[in-house]
Amino acid sequence: MTKNDVKELQALRQAKGRKEAGIFAVEGNKLVEELLSSDFRINNIFATGQWVEKNPVMAKKVADYEIVTSKQMEQISNFVTPPGIYATAMIPSFKIKPDITDRELILMLDGINDPGNLGTIIRTADWFGIRKIVVSKDTCDPWQPKVIQSTMGSIFRIQIVEAELVEFLKDVKTPVFGALMQGKNVYHTNMGNNQGVIIIGSESHGIRENVMPFVSCPINIPRAESSQTESLNASVAAGIIISEVFRKSH
Repeated sequence: MTKNDVKELQALRQAKGRKEAGIFAVEGNKLVEELLSSDFRINNIFATGQWVEKNPVMAKKVADYEIVTSKQMEQISNFVTPPGIYATAMIPSFKIKPDITDRELILMLDGINDPGNLGTIIRTADWFGIRKIVVSKDTCDPWQPKVIQSTMGSIFRIQIVEAELVEFLKDVKTPVFGALMQGKNVYHTNMGNNQGVIIIGSESHGIRENVMPFVSCPINIPRAESSQTESLNASVAAGIIISEVFRKSH
C-alpha cells in the first residue's frame, strides 16, 4: 500500500471522496462477511497480519486480501482501535420507479440527517421485509461509515435511491402514509395491503411543506395521556409504524 493509496482511502471518510471514487468502506468481521455474501462488487480487502492470525477461518473464506501494517490500517480505519480488516466496494446504482408501489410498500425518508437514525431505520426495514428506500437529497449519505455500522449488514440487502421526493410522488397512484403529529391513529388505520409509501420526516422539521400535499393518509402514533414528551425519535417512529404494517398484513 503506497502513501497515495492511503490518501485515497482516507478520502472515503468524506461524502465528496466517496462520490468521486464511487466506492465506500466497510470494516470489521461481521460487515465484511455480510459484504462477501452480497451481490456488491468488491474492490479491495486489506487485513493486518495480527487479524489473519486471530481469524484463520475467515481469512480462508476471504482468500483474496492484501496484508497491510498496523500503522497503515490505523491510517485508513474509521475506528480509534481498528478491527484489522477493511474492504472497499462499489456504491450500487439502483432504480426505483413510482409504479413499484402498486406491488410493494416502500419507505421514504425526508431529511433524516443523523447517521445513527438512518442506519437503524435501514436495519428495521430489513427486519420487516421492506426492500426499497427512497431518500431525499439532503438525507445523510447512506454510504458513510457510521450509517453502515448502524445497519449491521442490512444495507447490503436494501435498495436505496436518492431522489427529488416531489417528482417521485407525482407519479405514485397508491396510498401515501405520512407520519405526523396530527393524523389518524396508526392502530386504527388500514395499512395491510402491502402497497404504497410510508414517509418519515426529520425530528426537527418533520415532513416538509412541499411534500405534504402528496400525503393522502396522515398517520399519528398516539401518545399516553400522562406523557409530556414532544416527539419520538425518527427511527423509533419508523419502527413502530413499519411493525404495525407488518402486523396487519400478517
